[in-house]
Amino acid sequence: MRRRTGGKHPLRSRGSTILEFALAASFVFLPLLAGTATVGMSMLRSMKVQALNRNVAHMFATGVDFSQAANRNLVLKIAGSLHIQDSGGSGVILLTEIDGTGNGQAVCARRIVIGNAALRASSYVTPASSVLDSGGAVTNLNDPSARVNAAFLTMMPMSQGDVVYLAETYFSTSDYDWAGFLTGTGIYTKAMF
Repeated sequence: MRRRTGGKHPLRSRGSTILEFALAASFVFLPLLAGTATVGMSMLRSMKVQALNRNVAHMFATGVDFSQAANRNLVLKIAGSLHIQDSGGSGVILLTEIDGTGNGQAVCARRIVIGNAALRASSYVTPASSVLDSGGAVTNLNDPSARVNAAFLTMMPMSQGDVVYLAETYFSTSDYDWAGFLTGTGIYTKAMF
């Protein structure tokens, strides 16, 4: 009869190997899996937000009046699963008509906001609510808040008479913050026609 010298019995070490693997999986593989799922869902939402922004910007540039309730409802239908409401929800669409005034300057001539305006302001111009009429037209183009910032003019130089239709869309991704460390995240996109 042969005897083993030193070492553990092979059946006894099998249980500890499974336990070690389970511990490693819970600290390494599960966070990787959760992170992969979060990034994947964020990418899908990002594609939806970009498509929505592009479609709404195109409609705005071709003359669709989004101050009308029927046209705003059309945007809400296009948005589908993005959970945007006419004046609330988890996203905001900022539609801006920018007119070139000459001398390297431009002003906001019209602003329409669909969704939760508290989520994000425009990166380029935010006219004061006191200079907007009920249809979104700016009533005082000389108001400083109607002036477009220099970053926009660097990106899109404008001459007198030029018109740019800008759509900026932002959606919060806070619902993907499973671990509590991705606060304040969102998807922002813009389109100009």
